[in-house]
Amino acid sequence: MLAATRSVLAASIAVALAAPLPTANAALKPPGRPLTSAGADTLLDKYFCDVYYPTGTAAANLPPCESVKAEVTSDLTAPLPTLSLGDPTKPALFFVHGWPDSGAEFAAQFGGLCYGPAARFRCVAATWQNFHPDLPNAPLEELTLQTTIDKLAATMEAARLVDTTFVIHDWGSFVGYQLMWQHPHLMNRTISFDIGSGGHPNVTYQGQNAIAFDTHNSIPSMTSARYWDAPCPDCATWRTAWPYATNVSFRGLVPKLRPPKTKPLLFVWGNMTRGKPRGKESLFFDNAWLEFVESTPHGRVVSGTGDHWIFHENPKLINSAMVEWLAACGL
Repeated sequence: MLAATRSVLAASIAVALAAPLPTANAALKPPGRPLTSAGADTLLDKYFCDVYYPTGTAAANLPPCESVKAEVTSDLTAPLPTLSLGDPTKPALFFVHGWPDSGAEFAAQFGGLCYGPAARFRCVAATWQNFHPDLPNAPLEELTLQTTIDKLAATMEAARLVDTTFVIHDWGSFVGYQLMWQHPHLMNRTISFDIGSGGHPNVTYQGQNAIAFDTHNSIPSMTSARYWDAPCPDCATWRTAWPYATNVSFRGLVPKLRPPKTKPLLFVWGNMTRGKPRGKESLFFDNAWLEFVESTPHGRVVSGTGDHWIFHENPKLINSAMVEWLAACGL
């Protein structure tokens, strides 16, 4: 999760400029497992159905996960590994995840929007450096948000997407807003989950995640993920926490807090957190952000029952809202 507020971001940049980089003795160690063999991908083989695909009433109107998974294609090659599903000639939904997740977190959207012969869209979800369990740790010099932006742009180009809708969540939203400024030709419209600008959330977990990365200790980051009821707390290993080590992640980036006003924008957020109505301490945006969203072409704000991962918890609402908004945009 990311609190993209002016005060927090300004403080993070100040720390990034002042703090030393990790020493050579703190060089990233390999994750302790080999690359997957050809055709194997833990994100698809395990996390897609076992962790992220909804179950019970939340799975209503979704096809069986095993059927969906059988049609998903995994590509572990550079620039970034991807999961993809659907006809390449159809309008694309390109997904970017946040912490502590991966491209697999959008399993319900793959199943609800891109599966089957009648599907109107193609889904492609990237997983950024240090978040894929089968791939080795990236070199320290590649653990920057600007590198992620560059790799995402190259991945989008390589995928040969058609009439792209950019679908972004958490850190993916923050990185996505920067990509929208730097590579506006790569998307025609954007759907963003939960992260805007402004607000005064509790960001204690961000410090804990920075400690996890700096010390190579997964206990603080996994504790943060469990506190926020993340779908995959075991995914919150120390190596995924690098965006919070701002002296590392913000190198070479002068960030913008909002996306361009010229792109259509749908903003979706869940009104619950940890089983209770969401208060200001857990909101990553303010009213000024909501007004900004509604000022964009076809700008719309949607909220509903769910938390930071509402697209996972309430896919019937979210998938319907996405389809309705995309239709309003002419798709």
